[in-house]
Amino acid sequence: MEVQYLIDVFEIESRSLDVLLRQHLLLRPLFTRSFRGVETGALRHAYLRLLKLSADYVQYTVPALRAAGKALRDGDAEDQRWSRLFLGYAADETDTGADTSCGHHVWARDDMRALGAPDELVDAPPHPAAALYGRYFVDDASRHPYAILGAKGVLEHWAIRSADDLARGVLGSGIPHAENATRFLHHHGMLDIDHVREGDRNLRQLAATDKCRQILEGAYMTSGTYRSLIHHLLPT
Repeated sequence: MEVQYLIDVFEIESRSLDVLLRQHLLLRPLFTRSFRGVETGALRHAYLRLLKLSADYVQYTVPALRAAGKALRDGDAEDQRWSRLFLGYAADETDTGADTSCGHHVWARDDMRALGAPDELVDAPPHPAAALYGRYFVDDASRHPYAILGAKGVLEHWAIRSADDLARGVLGSGIPHAENATRFLHHHGMLDIDHVREGDRNLRQLAATDKCRQILEGAYMTSGTYRSLIHHLLPT
């Protein structure tokens, strides 16, 4: 399997998720900037649900990277190189600006609170699809440690397509306190440009077919989970 094929899959799956969001009945105004006749309360509700979705799957990113890094520590030279990369990625995904380190899901939760989200929504347990995603990438990391590269590839390619555009829509929507509620989107739109370049460059050094297959399956697991969460949290 050619590495370029994997990168093409990241592009295809991220483009598909981008279209899913842009065409979603409840989210479309945030992308088109067509707010006439749209209730601000409905936009707020839809954006809160999208932030909840983001928090529910992003909370697993750092644990998944660490689990994959630990699973590869005693492997061959290539495994050990990727172990170091994964543990480095985990450190990069951790916000150390607060008193305690935390993953990016905290940004999404803080954005929700800035919009006055009720605790029952912020603290609601993740949908079973998100919990399954967590088990796949964290608990079962030793079975397919390279799969997390598929998740990373799809989500970061998606972020540079959608995040900044969506943030501009939220800021122009008239949602009260929106100016305090786009931290998650802004960080991913800016940070993931460099992450994609670095990730694709590192990926080109990987040649083993079995490892590439793990990445491919991780990519499809991620895009499928994202679709499930959209249909659960933002039913139309």
